[in-house]
Amino acid sequence: YRARQKSLQRMVALKIIRPEINAKPGFADRFVREARALAQLNHPNIITVHDFGQVGDLYYLVMEFIDGVNLRQMLVNRQMAPRQALEIVPAVCDALQFAHDHGIVHRDIKPENILVDKAGRVKIADFGLAKLLNSEPDVTNLTATNHVMGTRNYMAPEQFERPTEVDHRADIYSLGVV
Repeated sequence: YRARQKSLQRMVALKIIRPEINAKPGFADRFVREARALAQLNHPNIITVHDFGQVGDLYYLVMEFIDGVNLRQMLVNRQMAPRQALEIVPAVCDALQFAHDHGIVHRDIKPENILVDKAGRVKIADFGLAKLLNSEPDVTNLTATNHVMGTRNYMAPEQFERPTEVDHRADIYSLGVV
């Protein structure tokens, strides 16, 4: 949701986690651990996490609002020249390298998760399926462990066949598909 952060008088993106995910065992601990990890990803091409929390049984993330469109919308509307497409790739690569250097694999790189603001700045969004490579083995993602995570048409074969063994190479494969 687009929302206004009253205390700082700025527009933000508010992501509310679906209640059926909240009910899974260990969700609260994973949510806190991963929200804190994602908040450490301070990079110009990664959406900034400003805050997170819980109100009643709803968990939420407050993130940077991007006034623009995602890559899918640009493609559908034919708003992208080949040169512009080539300019997006290095920004996404830099962002992914930064996340990987911090032990985070996105696991859902696809056009809908690559945003371009009105000034042409590129941001990777939606780390909701991210895997923390340095976490304890039984606590690795906001969703269920040992399950296939990602968007099938963009997933590396190993992401589908061996989801617990996924590393940074799955993101690189997905970017190649994009």
